[in-house]
Amino acid sequence: MSSIFTKMRERGIQMPAASLSVFKPTKKHLLALSAAVLVGTMVLPLTANAATFVIDVRTPEEYQVSHPAGAINIPYHQIVEKIANQGVSKTDTIKVYSRGGSRAEQAKNTLMAAGYTKVEIHK
Repeated sequence: MSSIFTKMRERGIQMPAASLSVFKPTKKHLLALSAAVLVGTMVLPLTANAATFVIDVRTPEEYQVSHPAGAINIPYHQIVEKIANQGVSKTDTIKVYSRGGSRAEQAKNTLMAAGYTKVEIHK
C-alpha cells in the first residue's frame, strides 16, 4: 500500500495526512487505485515531473574559475556517491560537463552503469 502513495507523491498528487488515517482500503479499493496509478503512468510521461541537472565534473578549483550557469560541482570520480545527495533521481535528465569532454564521458558511463537513464554530455 505504501508504494501506491509513494507513486502518488512522485506524481505530485498530495493527500492530506488525515485522509490516510481515515482511509481503510479494501482489496477492491487497492485494485482500483492500482489501476488508476497504472493508467496515470501510461498517460502522463515520466518526464513530466523530471528535472534537468547540469553537473560540472571537473575539480572544485576548475569549477571556481568558471562553470555553466546553474551547474552543480561533483568531481567525476565521486559522481555516483554524491549525486543522490543533490536530490537527483534516476529518471531526471543529467547533463555532465567537463572542459575537454573526457571526464564528462567517464561520468556519463558511470551514471548509466549505476542506473541513471537520461545522461547527456553538456556542450
